[in-house]
Amino acid sequence: MNVHCGFVKKSKPGRGTGFDIDDNDLLEMEQCHGVVVASAIFGAFDIIQQPKNISEYSKQTICFYMFVDEETEADLKSNGGLDESKKIGVWRIVVVRNLPYADGRRNGKIPKLLTHRLFPNARFSLWIDGKLELLLIHIKF
Repeated sequence: MNVHCGFVKKSKPGRGTGFDIDDNDLLEMEQCHGVVVASAIFGAFDIIQQPKNISEYSKQTICFYMFVDEETEADLKSNGGLDESKKIGVWRIVVVRNLPYADGRRNGKIPKLLTHRLFPNARFSLWIDGKLELLLIHIKF
């Protein structure tokens, strides 16, 4: 049995690795230096959930990335409002091509477990499953 571990074929994730990402997206991902919130939807299985109670400061300082396959991209273009901006709400949509597995759940494990490779300059990362909604609660002491 062969186990696909993500980005072992190349030194840089997303290029000829079996989980290919557009160079413009890779460049944007390298610009995240603080907090990254990442998620994925493969096979047009879930609906993108927007975070609730997010401040304007957080919108400007936190990187929100949603990884999708080409099937989900087509669905988002026809039903979800995806256009040239590559954004839906706070989420930047990153289309992944040349997926290693036929099963979307298995493909979803790659960005989930290797977020540190996709965002090499980020200090912290948070993974949100595609079906979940992030709710930010502000506590005052």
